[in-house]
Amino acid sequence: MKKETFTIRSRKAAMFFLMTGILVFTAQHGFSQTVAVQKAEPAKTDQLKTEDEDEDNDGETRVKGMNCGGTERWAQKTLTDAAISSINWTPVTQTTTQLAALTTPTPSTTMLRTGPVEFTTYLTHCSITIKKAETDNDYHLVLDDGSGHTVIGEIPDPTCATAASSAYVSQFLAARNFIDAHIASGNVSNVNIAPVVITGVGFVDPPHGQTGAAPNNFEIHPIIDIHFETATGIQDMSKTLEVTVGPNPCTSSTRFQVTSTLSNLGTCSLVLYDMLGEIVREVPVPVTGTNTIDYTLVKDDLKAGIYIYRLKNNGAPLYEGKLMVQ
Repeated sequence: MKKETFTIRSRKAAMFFLMTGILVFTAQHGFSQTVAVQKAEPAKTDQLKTEDEDEDNDGETRVKGMNCGGTERWAQKTLTDAAISSINWTPVTQTTTQLAALTTPTPSTTMLRTGPVEFTTYLTHCSITIKKAETDNDYHLVLDDGSGHTVIGEIPDPTCATAASSAYVSQFLAARNFIDAHIASGNVSNVNIAPVVITGVGFVDPPHGQTGAAPNNFEIHPIIDIHFETATGIQDMSKTLEVTVGPNPCTSSTRFQVTSTLSNLGTCSLVLYDMLGEIVREVPVPVTGTNTIDYTLVKDDLKAGIYIYRLKNNGAPLYEGKLMVQ
């Protein structure tokens, strides 16, 4: 069974004490499930400009030495700022047309979380028309309710340092796994999947030519939940990826089992990140045929704590989650 739990690697005293509450909670409330996901047929990819060519590094320069992530209002984008306690988590349902018409504050790169939109959680029924993989490792999605009025939705990379320490990292993981399961890797200019329901927190981003940007600079950033609009939308797509990870917590070893009915597995690897977003282990993972992974990770010198694991297929994310090591 896939077992997702939470703890913290105590490499630095400050990080340890910050996250002790999560460690205690998750040690007592582990849960497990086997995850079966579906993957759409690959759409047209790499037809979009990269961020270096046009816009989507959030208009910012990354900090030298950072694995990933941005700098401008990064705490707000990852829900790690001090004002998140004031966010209303009851979603307000809006179309993308309505979201693009909201009254928003004048954006700046240094502003604190600003109301009312940035203290509001929104839910929208829409189609994803474009997906971009940002150089800051965010997933940039263009959302459209069918009217042509689009807004941007973004999902932070949970292996980036600030995102990894967010109380909402599990939501980031689940949302990105949904995208990885149903949309091809890289940039996809013509996404073609069933309509989805997206929930996330409002955000106002200074205009810098972003693909799909709303005229009022409104975004859903970050997305904290995404699923198909109806059960029919899921049932019409055959299950193509089954992932089982356990035992989790890992005391001596943990087994990673993956089955792909698409038989599309090539060169695979497993990467472990600590809660500072640093790679602590990266190992090749053998593939049987083109559809099966059965790999056992041995604890060895891994210190007790929470890690983000990422399974990669031909260099692209295949599946990711949390691993507790005791």
